[in-house]
Amino acid sequence: MSFGKRLAEERKRLGFKQAAFAKLVGTNVPKQSLYENDKRELRAAYLARLPEAGVDIVYVLTGRRGESGGLDQSASDLLTAHLALPAEMQHAVEALARVLREQFARPVRRRDRAAATTMSRGSPRSSRTHRARATT
Repeated sequence: MSFGKRLAEERKRLGFKQAAFAKLVGTNVPKQSLYENDKRELRAAYLARLPEAGVDIVYVLTGRRGESGGLDQSASDLLTAHLALPAEMQHAVEALARVLREQFARPVRRRDRAAATTMSRGSPRSSRTHRARATT
């Protein structure tokens, strides 16, 4: 099934006629019809407005529904912000996310864990400085 067919399916699932839905998501009926009939590509600005109407955007884009039928609010906000970026920035954000995923998927080495613990507690020098200020 295509993006447009899934978009129309979502609109109908939510109980909207095309005109009401188009107004809700900030477009007009002819454009909405073009989107639903795969005659116009889905644009980022348009996609970013869909979650506000209750559309399961992941389903529209991938054809797969989550267990809850949608994303939690923070994931939805992140996806909305991502889709509003220009394409080259989207690619950069995706590359960063891949690097972070790979970095945090690796087991933490003992030496790295010790350094992280020391940093989270603060250096001994900063603790002494803080205590000295507190007593004066």
